[in-house]
Amino acid sequence: MDIPASPQRVLAVDSRISLESALALDLPIAGYSHSRARPWVPVADNVPMLTAPPDLEQILTLAPDLILCPDSSPSSDWWPLIRLSSIAPVLPSNHLQSWQVNLQQLGNWLGKPQLVQQRLSEHDRLIADVRYQHADTLALQRFAALYYDTVKRRAMVCSQGTGYGLVMPAQVLSELGGQEIGADRLGPYGEVALECFGEVFGDVDAILLIDFGNGAARHLSAEPLWQRLPAVRAGRVHLINGNCVFGSFYTARYLAQGWRSLLVRGKPQ
Repeated sequence: MDIPASPQRVLAVDSRISLESALALDLPIAGYSHSRARPWVPVADNVPMLTAPPDLEQILTLAPDLILCPDSSPSSDWWPLIRLSSIAPVLPSNHLQSWQVNLQQLGNWLGKPQLVQQRLSEHDRLIADVRYQHADTLALQRFAALYYDTVKRRAMVCSQGTGYGLVMPAQVLSELGGQEIGADRLGPYGEVALECFGEVFGDVDAILLIDFGNGAARHLSAEPLWQRLPAVRAGRVHLINGNCVFGSFYTARYLAQGWRSLLVRGKPQ
């Protein structure tokens, strides 16, 4: 199938990178799947969230002329790129690449390089502003972005190099020039058992705590081993609301502001 020059009904299979990339390039969205769009993502209220995993019959009724889908597992139920290609042309994204690379590839396929450059320049200006204001803190301190699994009582650290690929908190921290916890100190997917908090987080100066809105952050705050951490005792923890682990342009902008708020807390006196 040929890629339409000006698609009119775009289906974003992933509500994070697929949907955000489509919106950043001003594509008309017919629907999206996976999970509810994050509050900082400017999707119109009348755009439907579809069944998750995606239902091909439901997608057929929307008659999309272009589909955006991660290529993580092309034959899976969640990312059925191969089966979707029988409905409409499918353009992939890859979670092992940066959000900028994914956006540039999509823009090149659709003939929108100027709009891509506009978005990237807007983000770069924000990053440069944060770096300028907090250069000393970024140079001197070590940071962690994490969320808490209440069932397994473990932190999930969003560093580069884990099995989750280039997670967004790590991407943005890297752009800022900040130092993170190395993936070699974490479990395969960034996990840290509660009893290992002191060993892993003992030299962390400031923590970006991601609150999914499920009460996990509240449970974590009640854990004595969390309260003993130097960063927690010093008040260098910033709570950022919403699942911002994956995404694209809008999540990158949201995280840049979140890191800025944390850097204010950690500014050397």
